[in-house]
Amino acid sequence: MSLPGNETPVIVQKPKSFWEELSDVPKTELYGIILAFVVLFGFHLGPALPGLKAQGQTILGIFLWFMIIMIVSESNKFAMGVATPMLLVVLGKMKIPEAYSAFSSDAFFLAIGAFAYAAVMMATPLGKRIALVITDLFRSVKVPRIAGGLALADVGISGFLPTVAETAVFLPLARGINELMKGKEELDEVKRIKNCIYLLICGIMPLFTAMMTLTSHFPNIIMAGYLKDMKGIYISWMDWLVLNLPLWGLIPVAFIYTVSYFKLWKAEIPGASEEIPKMKQELGKITWPEKWALLCLAIALILWMTEGKLHNFSTGMTAIILVGLLFLPWGKLEFNKIYPHMMWDVWVLLGGAISLGTALHKSGVVDWMVKLMLEPLGSAIYGLPPIIILTLVVFISHIPRAGIVSAAAMGAMFIPMTIGLADKLGFNALPFTLIVINCLSYSFFLPMSITAFFIGWGASGMSMGEAIKFGTPLTIISNIYCIVVMSIWLPLLGYPLMM
Repeated sequence: MSLPGNETPVIVQKPKSFWEELSDVPKTELYGIILAFVVLFGFHLGPALPGLKAQGQTILGIFLWFMIIMIVSESNKFAMGVATPMLLVVLGKMKIPEAYSAFSSDAFFLAIGAFAYAAVMMATPLGKRIALVITDLFRSVKVPRIAGGLALADVGISGFLPTVAETAVFLPLARGINELMKGKEELDEVKRIKNCIYLLICGIMPLFTAMMTLTSHFPNIIMAGYLKDMKGIYISWMDWLVLNLPLWGLIPVAFIYTVSYFKLWKAEIPGASEEIPKMKQELGKITWPEKWALLCLAIALILWMTEGKLHNFSTGMTAIILVGLLFLPWGKLEFNKIYPHMMWDVWVLLGGAISLGTALHKSGVVDWMVKLMLEPLGSAIYGLPPIIILTLVVFISHIPRAGIVSAAAMGAMFIPMTIGLADKLGFNALPFTLIVINCLSYSFFLPMSITAFFIGWGASGMSMGEAIKFGTPLTIISNIYCIVVMSIWLPLLGYPLMM
């Protein structure tokens, strides 16, 4: 018992005022947020832009607001995912079901299946167990070797799964590898390893491998359909493989670029040499819940591979089936232990971003931007070498393409426009359309331009600014490679660029 006067004084801190809290926000972030709202209301309330409806002008302002906020601020992803469609309703005068339509889309439900399975990998020993199997398989704890092995696995299954389904399969594996570094997250090298694994294995390789297979990437299927309907050009599964054969060369390019960017050629998983033997002992034998999770994934893989052949379940519906199977009572997977590991914020942000991209299309903003930038080319670029014309069309088209998350939406918007532009510029439809749309698929200027890349970026925890810094050179390299190599390859197959 303490004597009077010897008690430890209790210090009560006075709560900070609003202005004190505001002063704690970094100045660049604060000014960036202010700029975002100035731009938003400038477009919403400002004079009409020629050729753009009032609703479209507001939605363009919302898109710019979204991009500025995501670049300058570490804003809560969940809040941004909800707020963006809300602005489409309040300012853009869209109906609520239309503004939030992406929250019932196939890609949205596929993401929750991927995130749920990744959470299972983290909440149970399964993630570490698979990661240890991978390190044993490649007999190394060196990052390039493990990343290269996972990239080869991506290549191995690319012909059987849609792009985003492939991301769903590899996201849990990436999380398992990162579990080996648990407790060391603050180390700079660990951050670089984590970013490399997520971006390369979940975001880049699924797309790069899917480009070569007709049925693995929605724009491929859409393009084949349009070329047949509009030009009478039939492309079979094997034709597509041959036409795009040179794109296989981009896979090692992407691997070398990513590992070099994060400076990981000599890196090893920190402490893995000492920790891995201990982990193997601690893990013991595989448990029934882990076996059940693997069985559920096997069922989902079979359903994804046989979509359209044995059944008509969509990719997203298969992901929902996976989640339903995981949590059946006899699986013994306890949801209350799984859900804290779910990437709820990334999931909701994905829905908001897809909704915004859909709104840009439906309001006519994308068509307006395309016409604004491409129509002058009709008279301005006659006489230039074909490869220069292709380059101009591709990089100008990337500007209106940037906000479109859905690959299917990108294809539906740009493919008929590109076929029409080929006629106007004197190109043959097949080589021109194939090169331009392939280049628009290699779009990493913004993380929201590719669903798979968006998911990989969201899982990594990188800021949007960091993702843009990483993705911009990769986009330029991939596009220039595609333009140059395909412009040589397609004429060799009997498809000259010009009429």
